[in-house]
Amino acid sequence: MSKFKYLIIIKNIVITKSVLGTISKDQLKEFSIIEDGVPRTILPNILRYNGNAAIIIKGLRRCGKSTLLKQVIKSKVHNDFFYFNFDDDRLAGFKVEDFQTLMESQIELFGRKNNVFFDEIQNIHGWELFINRLLREGYHLFITGSNANLLSKELGTYLTGRHIDIELYPFSFTEFLKANKIAPLKGLYSTEEKVLLNKLFKDYFVKGGMPESVVFSNELILKHVVSDIIQKDIVNRYNIRKTGELKTVLNYLIANVANFITYRSIKNNFEIKSANTIQKYIEYAEETYLIFLVDRFEKKIKQFEKNPKKVYCMDNGIITKNSLTINEKKGAMLENLVAVQIKRIGEEFFYYKGKSGMEADFVIPNKKIAIQVCYELTDNNKKREIKGLLEAMNGTGATKGLILTYEQELEITEGNKKITIMPAWQWLLESEQNGIKKL
Repeated sequence: MSKFKYLIIIKNIVITKSVLGTISKDQLKEFSIIEDGVPRTILPNILRYNGNAAIIIKGLRRCGKSTLLKQVIKSKVHNDFFYFNFDDDRLAGFKVEDFQTLMESQIELFGRKNNVFFDEIQNIHGWELFINRLLREGYHLFITGSNANLLSKELGTYLTGRHIDIELYPFSFTEFLKANKIAPLKGLYSTEEKVLLNKLFKDYFVKGGMPESVVFSNELILKHVVSDIIQKDIVNRYNIRKTGELKTVLNYLIANVANFITYRSIKNNFEIKSANTIQKYIEYAEETYLIFLVDRFEKKIKQFEKNPKKVYCMDNGIITKNSLTINEKKGAMLENLVAVQIKRIGEEFFYYKGKSGMEADFVIPNKKIAIQVCYELTDNNKKREIKGLLEAMNGTGATKGLILTYEQELEITEGNKKITIMPAWQWLLESEQNGIKKL
């Protein structure tokens, strides 16, 4: 009975203007001391946008969404804004009807503003109706969220055509260089520049690009972010009872980046009752941007679900700190970096496996590019890697073939096809310069 009464009390909490005003002032003070941080590659695109749609910034926890909001404020709106963060324990009883009280408290405290910045608004059920109203009233809206599918479903229902989605990732190699006070280099590289870039790439390769880890050397965040995702974004949201089982599956996925997986094989491996349970766990991890899956290239859409998928993690640092065996898998780590970069520049991509069994790591059909990732080309693997790449080019109509390595550089011709072999760090820089899409 006491537990029942407690739940009733929580449900009937009244959040007053006074309480919201206190929370708002506290949050604004915290927000103001966030460092401006490394200018993100996507920032100029956001600053150039002058339309009326809501800007929705989605991405992994602690990947820099709030810092990006501050960069937008400093560069574009200055003091003409409201800011509120819904990832706050004091808002446990916040309901959709409290949004009106929130806006009244904001206007009373700060006067009329034209721009509204909301962090982690998806925590509040019914938020999309409120956002729709603010758009009708003429506000410019900037919203962050850490759950891809939840935002997409709600926005698609209530804000069709009135929102622009931006996915933010941990630092790219370009942004990692900026964090280390190195201006991005273009074109040909001197010997001295190559030595410097190779050295920095070795750090990026292992440590990844989570902003707090890179800027403040806080590597603990790489473990904390996984535990927060599991507890706050998956267990609490979806009422997962077998927390240990969930952790086991997610740790397995992180430790097996660049490998093929099926729901059934994981079920059997850990003696879990249902493959559907595995599928749900993986979907939750994808929704929170912890991992993502890549499908096999198929000309017939109905074939997609029949094939194994390849799994990747959103950041190499997260892999390093959450897997004991990953240091033995340098090829997988390099492939993971490339997969994340292709997602970062917004291209649809697949892995390729031909009827002969030959494979290529990635094909990007829209760009007619096939990519093979190989930590080091040797006499033992060179023939296989090239053969798989050529088969992928022939099978997909790709006109450009790339082999990305840790540090090798060469150009070869096979038949009538040219294949460029280049260091992955060089491709990471050049792909970002050419590939970020405009809003």
